[in-house]
Amino acid sequence: MPRARLYDLDRVKRAVIAPRSTARKAGILAVLLLVAWGIRFAIDRGQNGVPYVTFYPVILVSAIFLGGRYAVAAALASSLIVSRGFMENPWIGQWNAGRAALLVLFIITVAAIVLLGQIMRALVLESEESMRQQEAFNAELQHRAKNSLQIMRALIARGPRGEEPNAYFQILAGRLDALAAANELLRFGIDRSAPLPRLVNSAIKPFEQRRIHAKGPDCEISKNATTPLMMALHELCTNATKYGALSAEGGSVDLRWTVPADALGLVELEWVERGGPPVTAPTHRGLGARLLTANGGLKQVDLDWRPEGLCCRLAVEQASSKH
Repeated sequence: MPRARLYDLDRVKRAVIAPRSTARKAGILAVLLLVAWGIRFAIDRGQNGVPYVTFYPVILVSAIFLGGRYAVAAALASSLIVSRGFMENPWIGQWNAGRAALLVLFIITVAAIVLLGQIMRALVLESEESMRQQEAFNAELQHRAKNSLQIMRALIARGPRGEEPNAYFQILAGRLDALAAANELLRFGIDRSAPLPRLVNSAIKPFEQRRIHAKGPDCEISKNATTPLMMALHELCTNATKYGALSAEGGSVDLRWTVPADALGLVELEWVERGGPPVTAPTHRGLGARLLTANGGLKQVDLDWRPEGLCCRLAVEQASSKH
């Protein structure tokens, strides 16, 4: 059984992180100072020493719930109230060693209280931020896991259908590897974007990378574009290896990407095959064709089946600068 508490920790956390206007904070501070003064006055009007005793909690509470500036303001106001209301002579007047020692002790005590309050406040705020990040991470993890399972289901559902099981397995394994690489680039949602050069290198790595000439500026694409683009590039590499430029000895592929100024947050890629066998448009629309269609952050896919080689133009969503 959980231990009983004298306080509600969740309520305390909500009180610490609650947004408050400057006027409201000043009003809360004024009320706290008034209560501290009233209690001290009601006890003995400060005649029995330790005149600051009821003001220390005000400084601590201010540091935790209002912030450091209000804690310092509480300390200064407390000093003024005590010196004017609970001492025989105000600070500006007779000065002696006892009064100086009392002031030094007050300053040291207040500094320690403010520091302790600020540490407690920082711990609460960091704990809340960590909890929010964890919740966002879990939500993203569930979302990406669901999407990955849906893609895997679609890949498997195609079945051999006339293909040799071993050949189908190799194709399926390659596509699953591409899917895994896409998830790895995003670290399952911890990152909000993926570097395009790294994604391209990961996509073409299993193939004849030396014959795929990839070039473009350093840029980031959105997490929604990572998996569709990874799968599309893997499909282009697969098709080029089986039927296109990479199936011939002297064939090659140029892969270029740019970030046009008027592209409205898009990165444009162009895949051009050269030196392969004559190309004709496929008559059968399989899963590969579905991978080469616009979806999610992959906003545009244009296929041009030129006789000298396939030309594919893609447009993907660029990562927002806010990320």
